[in-house]
Amino acid sequence: MLYLAKVQRKGLFGQAELQLLAHRTHDQVWIPSKTQESVSSSEASGYNVGVLLLLELSDDRHILHIEEASQKLVEILHTLSQASERMLDMSEIERWRQSLTRQSQELSRREAEVEARQEQLQEWESNLRKRQSI
Repeated sequence: MLYLAKVQRKGLFGQAELQLLAHRTHDQVWIPSKTQESVSSSEASGYNVGVLLLLELSDDRHILHIEEASQKLVEILHTLSQASERMLDMSEIERWRQSLTRQSQELSRREAEVEARQEQLQEWESNLRKRQSI
């Protein structure tokens, strides 16, 4: 399983203490860790305290793969910002659609009013003609 971890401290014997911050599920969703779980690693001893790392851990908590997380985090943030832009575009399109629907409804209402007035005028005109012909 893939974890995001932070180098917390370095030990005397080349061991680094890594605090597990979050893990990725099988659905590619990142879930923050609820506990202050950490693992020791000699592979991470070359990284400074505070550095974020991606760890692939086995079921028995042995590190299978380790890499600095900065580039991956930048890619994730870029993907999120693009998704956010698309969501903003979609919400703007939805607002336009709703506005056009309201305008169409208002136009239909006004059209019905004009038709009703035309019918009333035709009726008055017809009544006037009848009176004039009497």
